[in-house]
Amino acid sequence: MEKNLKAVDIVFEVLDARAPLSSKDMNIDRIIGQKAKIIILNKCDLSSDDGNKKWISFFNRGVTEVALVSAVTGDGLKNIANLARKVINKAGIKNKSIRAMVVGIPNVGKSTLINCIAGKKKAKAANKPGVTRAKQWIEAKSQFELLDTPGILRPREDKETFSNLAFIGTINDDVLDVKTLVYSLIEKLVEIVPEELCAGFKIDIKDKTPLEILENIAAKRGCLLKTGIVDYMRASNIVLSEFRKGKLGKITLEYPGC
Repeated sequence: MEKNLKAVDIVFEVLDARAPLSSKDMNIDRIIGQKAKIIILNKCDLSSDDGNKKWISFFNRGVTEVALVSAVTGDGLKNIANLARKVINKAGIKNKSIRAMVVGIPNVGKSTLINCIAGKKKAKAANKPGVTRAKQWIEAKSQFELLDTPGILRPREDKETFSNLAFIGTINDDVLDVKTLVYSLIEKLVEIVPEELCAGFKIDIKDKTPLEILENIAAKRGCLLKTGIVDYMRASNIVLSEFRKGKLGKITLEYPGC
């Protein structure tokens, strides 16, 4: 990354708006030093409005410009160009074309974002980690040249961070115990958005354990084997999928200072 920094005017650090701190590489600021930077909170259509406001305020206190973006819907894309120009002008850079390096951990939506800015599918993108394998320069509209980089940056590795990254799909499900992960997700949702969990699956969660809640969800969604036994894996995948797609509402998993 250090070598690539010399070739760009600004760094776009892409974070997942549902878990901005968990999806942040804690070494990135040290690595880029004084290089101009903006933070892009991607997938803001999946995070709560209150969470978005609080995270913008948090990063702004560090004198960092922040763009709220949904690379899927296109919301907020125009603000990126304005903020980038503002930041590099402040840094004394007067280039007509902005050369930006896009960085972030796997599956925060870097390639989808680049394709939105470019106006066409030029970077490989998929809703799973590890799609971008090598760096690639991409010419984009709005006077941008974008350097897409593989998602190899490492965030913090404490238990809560690991769980948040697993919930949002940054860690490949194939290396996880999905049922255990979903028990943890249900426990988290009961803590932070109990009403959304009840409404989303039309169930009562009062005084129930995560296992009992999953069994109720399985019954509601017909996740039963021929013998009448609960199909825990199928029910678990439904919970994960509906959370990740925003079908349970706009949910922020962590807040500044928590």
